[in-house]
Amino acid sequence: MRVLITHERFPPDFGGGGEYIVLRTAQGLLARGVEVNVLTAGDPAITEFEGVPTQRLRTSRYGFNLKAGAIARAARGVDLVHTFNYHACLPSLVAARRLGLPVVCGMLALFGDAWRTMRGPLAGRLFQAHERFMVSRHFDRSLYLSEPSRQQAIRLGAPAETAMVLSPGIDHARLLPPDRSAPIVMFGGKMEARKGIDHVLAVARALPDIPFVATGWADDMAALRARAPANLQLVESAGDDRFLAYLRRAAIFFFPSYSETFGIVVAEAMASGAAVVSSIDTIAFDGVRVAPGDEAAMVAAIRGLWDDPARLRAAGEANLRRARDFTWAVHTDRLLAIYDAVLAERPASGSGPATARAAA
Repeated sequence: MRVLITHERFPPDFGGGGEYIVLRTAQGLLARGVEVNVLTAGDPAITEFEGVPTQRLRTSRYGFNLKAGAIARAARGVDLVHTFNYHACLPSLVAARRLGLPVVCGMLALFGDAWRTMRGPLAGRLFQAHERFMVSRHFDRSLYLSEPSRQQAIRLGAPAETAMVLSPGIDHARLLPPDRSAPIVMFGGKMEARKGIDHVLAVARALPDIPFVATGWADDMAALRARAPANLQLVESAGDDRFLAYLRRAAIFFFPSYSETFGIVVAEAMASGAAVVSSIDTIAFDGVRVAPGDEAAMVAAIRGLWDDPARLRAAGEANLRRARDFTWAVHTDRLLAIYDAVLAERPASGSGPATARAAA
């Protein structure tokens, strides 16, 4: 079977967790014998990354919206197009329909009202409108990373009958053995308002006897460091070994995000045996769930866990058990079953009637 994957960015280009999910999706399919090519924006000289063949268009991620023609050319001869939001979904749908191909869209993010926090009241409403239009399109399947994300999309107009949940995996072998000899409270991810970085600074300031570490990237790291209290260390990282080195020390993973479709960093923290204090509802975790923006509750939750070693240890052990469910092998199994169902509903392009399962 031949699958064209489209996304606005692909490693080594990096903007967040979405590129990692697209990469692992492609690698999982290749490992099962599916022929995969990734079409993305970037440097055309890069034709492969970690075993995944790529074709890169010299355009921005926003410019990818205008590349339906290039996507159609790349999709000739494939059986299915698997695209991802934001800026690859709509042109891929146009291209796939032009060729009579089925198209599956992975919804990596839905920000909803958080757009106005991220982009301001005027531009934020435009991004919200674009998001609502995108999720309401009729893809053969729309794949969401969690049930809360799927429900949010349905409220925005997504067709419920083709909206499905497909949770990502995590790379358990990549994680380091826990070492809590010098425990910390840790945040990981982009240091922005949507992820709650302002709450991380405020909570750390309210708990000066507890060491905090925030790993990730920011638009202005120098300005963020100038605002950070003495007990909060800011470490630049893009999901690399620095993130993993601090994660093994995390007794509590603190993630006060306002909007997530899943939260891979939370799942990785769980797999490292950390208790979790977070406002997300997309993953079941042990620790304390707090309301978005409720700094008093965040302070109380971290203080209560930190001062109760038995409770802290029990939450970490429970999270270890929960995190075993998140594997890329399970993700690939479920994705191939979705491909099977889609191809059974409409003829695949190309010369043969083989389904994804048969090809794998």
